[in-house]
Amino acid sequence: MAVDFKSIGKFEQGALIAGVLALILSFIPKYYTASYDGPGGFGVSSGTSAWTSYATFGVLLIIAATAVVAIKAFARENLPDGVPWNLVAAALAGLGTVLVILRAIFDNAPDYPGISAGPGWSGYLLFVAGIALTVFTVLSFRESGEKLPQANKNNGGTTPPAPPAA
Repeated sequence: MAVDFKSIGKFEQGALIAGVLALILSFIPKYYTASYDGPGGFGVSSGTSAWTSYATFGVLLIIAATAVVAIKAFARENLPDGVPWNLVAAALAGLGTVLVILRAIFDNAPDYPGISAGPGWSGYLLFVAGIALTVFTVLSFRESGEKLPQANKNNGGTTPPAPPAA
């Protein structure tokens, strides 16, 4: 069954665009950069993509969130009922974005004169794309009317018995 991109909701469209953009940005080797400015104008710079350390897990979670949104938008009948899929996508996107940001901020780079290390331009854009994905999935969750699952469901609506007196 063909689905027109314009027929899906605006929040799902935003989430899909942000997720694809995050995937593309994760491969650019400027997610995290380090440079050395030495004496006499000698300098060197290097960068890495987001596919390093625990940022890899964060990117995989962002991809999973995007996949949930895509399946929900284009092949809803393939997902089981009773699961708040918008909430699942929001949780995956949020956790993945947090991991990607934390990996770039807490870098364990040496603190020597002339050495600077930190997020590069694709890292900052990846942060924005991950945050946008999270926001769009949360807005989609709110718009869908799905409810948060209850951890303490009462069986049949009855109240549990009172604890014995001590």
